[in-house]
Amino acid sequence: MLGSKLLGERYQVVEVLSQGAFCQTYKVQDSYLPNHPTRVVKHFLPSSKYSIPVEIRRRLFTREVESLKKLSNYDLVPQLLADFEDNLEFYLVQEFIEGHPLSAELSPGHCWSESKVFQLLYEILSILNFVHSHGLIHRDVKPNNIIRRKQDNRLILIDFGAVKPIWNQLIRGQEKTAIFTPIEQYTTIAIGTPGYMPNEQQRGKPRLNSDIYALGMIGIQALTGVHPTQLPEDSNTGEIIWQNLAQVSTELASVLNKMVRYHFQDRYKSAKEVMEALLAISNFYMPTQESAFSPASVNMKLEYQLLLAGQDTNQVSRDEDDYPSDITLSDTLLPITNIYPQIQESHNPLSVKDNSAQTTNATVSIFSRKPALLIGLVVGVFSGLVLMIVSYWSVQIVTPTPQVQDLRLQMPKE
Repeated sequence: MLGSKLLGERYQVVEVLSQGAFCQTYKVQDSYLPNHPTRVVKHFLPSSKYSIPVEIRRRLFTREVESLKKLSNYDLVPQLLADFEDNLEFYLVQEFIEGHPLSAELSPGHCWSESKVFQLLYEILSILNFVHSHGLIHRDVKPNNIIRRKQDNRLILIDFGAVKPIWNQLIRGQEKTAIFTPIEQYTTIAIGTPGYMPNEQQRGKPRLNSDIYALGMIGIQALTGVHPTQLPEDSNTGEIIWQNLAQVSTELASVLNKMVRYHFQDRYKSAKEVMEALLAISNFYMPTQESAFSPASVNMKLEYQLLLAGQDTNQVSRDEDDYPSDITLSDTLLPITNIYPQIQESHNPLSVKDNSAQTTNATVSIFSRKPALLIGLVVGVFSGLVLMIVSYWSVQIVTPTPQVQDLRLQMPKE
């Protein structure tokens, strides 16, 4: 693939990033745009790996695109920029996130502080809350799929090639025919990474809280400095044994243990539920002094305020109605490529996009409105007094007080 013809007549492959269960991922340069910006292209269900009829691959690809479009209004996942078909092969084009993977920070034997683990959990849970709210399961949450973005130090969840609106549902209903028998095999295989993949996902039946399990294992890995595959298990219950390997409080350990329960029924049911559990102990784990002013910490504090107010923290994303999903670039410009509207990214880490900006401003103004009113009142009273004194002084100069003359009549002397 390297050095070969352009994909979609515009994307030059410069590096193979990964070869997953359902797609191959390439780092490319966009030859169509000035300065040839770097992008990520995913080759969906390559025909060289899957002997699936092209009509079925096209249909599954279309549904995958529609699922990923739901995530393209959120700043903490890669933006879906385009999709196209080239020589009966199907490709997705996504934003390239410059940074380093979380795995680079999780060296064996190195243990994170509880505050740092708390912040990691909360940041990724915010992303999972958004993903799950659209009925999607990532299915491969692991350190290599979490990027610390260089521009603002935020954690970004990548590699949504395994995202499925639960693939088994794709073959049920009106399309259930004999020709789909081979697809059934692909939908039931285990997608994930050993150590981060819970029992139900290994059996090909992932749940929303399967992603919560994976994140919990990352948190335990960070606290212990031990890879999840090296952690012992209770032979009777299947639960992970790890607390003896870490210095951790009872409160945080309790949250992590419930995130990684062996049976999915015993875990938290949603990412928001875990966030609320963390919020209950947040006074002990607010960002440390050295990170208190980082963009990630500031955003966490804003999300805490939103959650306390009963608002959905997913409002940090754009409203779906703001960017219709059916907008494409003119066919006369790029006949084989569907280009989605470019989303203007804010480089201000304190900014919250579009409609959510109103929410953030309202939250911040709660603390600033009353002092502003008091200051304005004091300034107004002081200005009024000064004006009265100046006015009085001016009147005295212009119209001085008249001298009263003695007008008494002098009576003639007798």
